[in-house]
Amino acid sequence: MSEHDLQDELHVMKVVHFDAFNDHIRQLLMKAEHPLSYESGDYVMLGMNSGDLKPFSIANAPREDGLIECHIRIIDDNPWMTEFAKTQVGDTLVVQGPKKQMRLQAGHEPIIFVAGGTGFAPLYAILIESLRQKLEVPISFYWGARCVEDLYMHDTMIELAQRHGHIEYIPVLSEQFDNWTGEKGLVHQTVLKHHPSLKHHRVYLCGSWPMIQTVKEDFIAANLAADNLIF
Repeated sequence: MSEHDLQDELHVMKVVHFDAFNDHIRQLLMKAEHPLSYESGDYVMLGMNSGDLKPFSIANAPREDGLIECHIRIIDDNPWMTEFAKTQVGDTLVVQGPKKQMRLQAGHEPIIFVAGGTGFAPLYAILIESLRQKLEVPISFYWGARCVEDLYMHDTMIELAQRHGHIEYIPVLSEQFDNWTGEKGLVHQTVLKHHPSLKHHRVYLCGSWPMIQTVKEDFIAANLAADNLIF
């Protein structure tokens, strides 16, 4: 079977965990009858039936238990999401893939991760992969969210940065600042405040498409080589 055929293959997966990170973001863990092979940065097409699948990034490096993890933002006025939110442990879902999205690339440049919202998921997977590969270049992980509740793995990232001296974690809030003493504003503008020139850096980016378009333009204007922007 060709690589293209493997990416188009459909799998029935059982839900083993579906719980709230916060009021509108869920952690989904699924198990296939036969383990699926994927790499950090891949995504899957996911749904309740094969006729209506949506793309979701895999939110971790390959796990020893074979589970596939996704982070799902539930959008209230979206009928597909409203139905998906009713998913329970023991239900089955249809998955197509995994499909390639982005990869950890070899190199000696400092790495900057820039995540917007649940765009955190594939970048976290690549970050974990960098630890598995013992990549010791300086890493700055910027995570932009509207409010502190949307930094749904904030404590995990703080602990990770404390355990690994080459990793710096910089959360950025854009809207709700109550009792927040960290960075404020747009996440990519915070990156540029800390790194006015992005020459000799490698940047991994994931978020909404309008965000990606804006960040791409601004980062290239800050001397980031186009080949060093991965999204």
